Amino acid sequence: MTATRAVVRRVVLGAFVGVVAVIVLLVGRVVLSATGLSWDPHGYGMFAGILFTAVLTPVALALWLLYRRLRRRGN
Repeated sequence: MTATRAVVRRVVLGAFVGVVAVIVLLVGRVVLSATGLSWDPHGYGMFAGILFTAVLTPVALALWLLYRRLRRRGN
């Protein structure tokens, strides 16, 4: 495996971890808003959390599949 491929693989894995962390925070925001534990009188936090999670989930899946593909070709 070349050094460039290893760097790209680590960058992709780091991006995946970052996107998953954002998804977890957004889901937490939705849960807090839905249960009433968050002060969100209009529910914009819940709508934004659902929308952004729906957009970021395919991104996370694509990054994970790219990482697996880079990992498979490196072995």
